Amino acid sequence: MPVYNRADSVGRAVESVLAQDFTDFELIVVDDGSTDGTPEAVGATGDKRVRCLRQPSNMGGNAARNRGVREARAPLVAFIDSDDAYLPHKLGFLVRYFAEHPEVDALVDSFRLDYPLEKGKPPASRINPVLTTSREVEEAVFARRLYKATPAFCVRRDALMEVGLFDETLKRRQDMDLILRLARTVNCASTDQVLWVKQWSADSISAKQETFATAVIEMCERHPDYLTRPAFRTGLARDVARHFLRLVAQGKLGAAARDFRRCASFFGAGTFARLWGAGLWEMGRRLVTRREV
Repeated sequence: MPVYNRADSVGRAVESVLAQDFTDFELIVVDDGSTDGTPEAVGATGDKRVRCLRQPSNMGGNAARNRGVREARAPLVAFIDSDDAYLPHKLGFLVRYFAEHPEVDALVDSFRLDYPLEKGKPPASRINPVLTTSREVEEAVFARRLYKATPAFCVRRDALMEVGLFDETLKRRQDMDLILRLARTVNCASTDQVLWVKQWSADSISAKQETFATAVIEMCERHPDYLTRPAFRTGLARDVARHFLRLVAQGKLGAAARDFRRCASFFGAGTFARLWGAGLWEMGRRLVTRREV
């Protein structure tokens, strides 16, 4: 669990792990240079299974996660963010799953998304398809059919070390990058079992539109198939179109123009125009399909 200045909320995440029906675990909390008493809040549990490590400075969530993996003593590694919560059966399910599927090295599970009361929205289920091969997982990630938030990952520690852990240079979509590298190196699967709860936050990294263009370009640089293979490009096109439609709808025309120039420069004007058109078509097709259903 990476954590930074979450003294008021980290206790909920820690307690959700301590409340597991499977009890033979260690919880490694990596404090990323907090200044608000977060380490003290973690230590208040008094549970010997909780280890709180401190980074020498604020180095980012990926560096914190990587330190936790390196320090881990168990053969299986699962992740949790400091504002989320495990359901009581998560760890027990994961231990049983990997024991029953020795051929699987990495599993992506499903979760529930909770919104703040002021949003007035009911919880939403984020159910993943049941996939049994790395090829299926890779295709689902590119096509944006797999919810791959980092706390949904459970991976054999040896497999994490083999692929090189999280890319500490990435500010966004580090989860996408890691699962793609895992899918190309070891055996991956996914499950429709809902095992944890994600708390929606307006200030989450994925919600920050100003980082979108950089994140898309970085993914295409690291994983060229995202752009070059037609089956994979569908997810990219939909992402691009949705991003620019949101900016325009919110009246952020300056930001839209800035990102348009960056994307057109990276992809080339012709390719970017085709991505934009394909994304609009795909979004329209999905809207029509939902209405018919």
